[in-house]
Amino acid sequence: MKQNIVVATHHKTGTVWMSTVFKAIARRVGADYVDFWTHFGRLDRSLKTPFILFNHNSIFSRHASQLRRDDVRVLHLIRDPRDVLISAMHYHKKADEPWLHEKVSGSKEAPYQQRLNSFATVHEQYLFELENATGSTIDAMLDWQYDRPNCLEVRYEDLWSDRSLSLWSHIASFLGFEGAELEVCRQSFWEHSLFGKAPRINRRHARSGEVAQWKREFTPELAQAFLHRFPDALEMLGYENDDGWVDSLTTHPRLDAQACAAT
Repeated sequence: MKQNIVVATHHKTGTVWMSTVFKAIARRVGADYVDFWTHFGRLDRSLKTPFILFNHNSIFSRHASQLRRDDVRVLHLIRDPRDVLISAMHYHKKADEPWLHEKVSGSKEAPYQQRLNSFATVHEQYLFELENATGSTIDAMLDWQYDRPNCLEVRYEDLWSDRSLSLWSHIASFLGFEGAELEVCRQSFWEHSLFGKAPRINRRHARSGEVAQWKREFTPELAQAFLHRFPDALEMLGYENDDGWVDSLTTHPRLDAQACAAT
């Protein structure tokens, strides 16, 4: 490795996928794999060259200087916010992550998952998710600094379609891998990819992993709610040029009227 590496993702943008891939790479090339939030309080002492630092929400807080190091290359991964909403909502309905089942300190409200599942329709669940967890994820994607010269910006959608591994090979080279390490990167990516030989744990975590799910899930009403909350997000992130995508949507009775208990 010619460089140390920082991998920055967001919730439901391929986080588990990338974490699994980079853990395998680190093990095979002899680099330290460091989870950012696990080591947050002692990060400076935890980073020993060569390292791969993984941050699952791309918020670096007081450790933002790690992104500006001369010996660091950064991979930042985003996903269409509409698909993030769909994936996150369905995941949060059933996942066993502790925060979904814990009450917020000082609040009388029920835990997140209980509140999410209390809504009568899928549409209402999407609205709740949009205003809460997924809303925070989209905010983080928008707040990211996109002009870092040492950072490669990649879309989940492009990785999903990278069956030839051409994009992944470019990513590996940019991050500073060379020689035999490049083949290690390609092999690790394929073995743990959502479309390759991904282990069962990844497939359980990912509802489907497909791109453009919003085209069959979004109703005009949900689209308007999305635009009200994030009027410029899709344009800023490069997923749309205008709001014309709303005109292509049709009403889905399943989302408008069907009770969640029947889904």
